[in-house]
Amino acid sequence: MIFLILSQIIPDEYIIRFKDSASKEKFIRNYRQIVKKEVYGLNAVVIKTKDISQIQKTSDILYIQNAINYKIFFNPNDSLYKYQYNAYITYLDKAWDITQGSLSVGIAVVDQGVDYQHPDLALQFDPVNKGYDFVNNDNDPLPNKNITTEIHGTHVAGIISATMNNLIGIAGVGNFRLYSYRVCDTIGNCPDYNVASGIIMASKNPNVRVINLSLGSPIGSNTIKEAIDSAIKYNKIVVAAAGNDGSFVNYPAAYDSVIAVGAWDTTSQKANFSSWGKELDIMAPGVWILSTINSNLQANNSCGMNEVFIGYGCLTGTSMATPFISGVIGLILSIKPNLNFNQIRDILCTSAEDVGDPGFDEKTGCGLVNVYKALIKAQQFQ
Repeated sequence: MIFLILSQIIPDEYIIRFKDSASKEKFIRNYRQIVKKEVYGLNAVVIKTKDISQIQKTSDILYIQNAINYKIFFNPNDSLYKYQYNAYITYLDKAWDITQGSLSVGIAVVDQGVDYQHPDLALQFDPVNKGYDFVNNDNDPLPNKNITTEIHGTHVAGIISATMNNLIGIAGVGNFRLYSYRVCDTIGNCPDYNVASGIIMASKNPNVRVINLSLGSPIGSNTIKEAIDSAIKYNKIVVAAAGNDGSFVNYPAAYDSVIAVGAWDTTSQKANFSSWGKELDIMAPGVWILSTINSNLQANNSCGMNEVFIGYGCLTGTSMATPFISGVIGLILSIKPNLNFNQIRDILCTSAEDVGDPGFDEKTGCGLVNVYKALIKAQQFQ
C-alpha cells in the first residue's frame, strides 16, 4: 500500500507575503485575530480566515496564496528483505575506500523530527544545536517517540549518516553532522510555511551544506520556492523526493534549483511508484530500505526478515532514495568542499549508470547513481 496521500490546499489558511521594504506590523495589529503565525525568514504571515475578501490587498503585499499541505513519501511493506543491498549496487562500498565522509559537512533533515537520542545517530548531532521544531515552535526537534507514524525523519537521517563501524545497527552513506528541522507533524502533515521556515533556517546555518526534503506535493508553493532560492544564495545543495504517485515529478523536486531523486527497486529497474518527468535528475535505491526508527520502537518481521528489531525498520519510497543522494553529495563535499549546485549535479549525472534509454530520459533521469565514479570525478573536478 502506498502511504502517499496527495497534498492539498489547507482550508481557510493563507500566506500573505509582504515586500521586503514593507512592514508587516501594521497588518498584524489590524488583523491580529486571524494572524496564525509569522513565516520564519520571510516578510510574511499566515492567516486563518473563511473570508479572504476581507483582506485589502495594498501595494505592500507581494502575493497572497493558499497554504498548501505537503506530505511525506513512503510505502509501508511486509515483503521479504534479507540484505541491505543499496551499498553494493551503487558501489558505495567501493567509494568508502576514498572517503567515509566528514563531520565538517552538515546535512539538514527537513522532515518529521529525528530521534537524536538513537544510539546509531547520537554521535552525528551537534551537541548544542540539534535543529528546531517548527511544529511546536521550540529548540527541540525530537519526534514523538511513542507514535509509530513519526519515524520518517529518523529513518531518513539513518540512511544519510547512521554511525559507521560502531558494531551496532546499520551504516549510513557517510559520516556527517546532522541537523533536524521538524516541519511535519506526527501523521506526516507538512505545511508549506513550516517547510519554508525549515529550509531558510537550515540555509542560515553555516555548518549545513545539504538540505534533504523527503516530502512533496503536486502543487507548487511560492513560499517554498522563495526559501529554496534563498538556500541557493547560501550555496546549499537542495535534494528532494520526486514523489510516489508514479506520474509527474512533485514539488519542490520539480524546481530547477533542486536535485530530484527517483527510486530504484530490488529488481534493477525503476520502482513502479516512482514519479518521473523532465525534471528528474537521478535514481537511488528506494525499496525495502533498512534504517533507523525511533530507538524505543519495535519492528516485527521488518523487510520480511524473521527477526525482531528495536530501533530499526524498513521503509520504501522516493523518501528513502533522496537521503541516499544527500549522503552521496556529502561524500563529494568531503573531498571537494567548495563545489556549487551545478557542479554537484554535473558530477552525479555524468558518473551515473545509464539504465534507461541512452542518455537522459524522463523515466530514470541521468541514471542510477554510481557513488564510486562520482567520487573519482569529484577528485578530478577543476
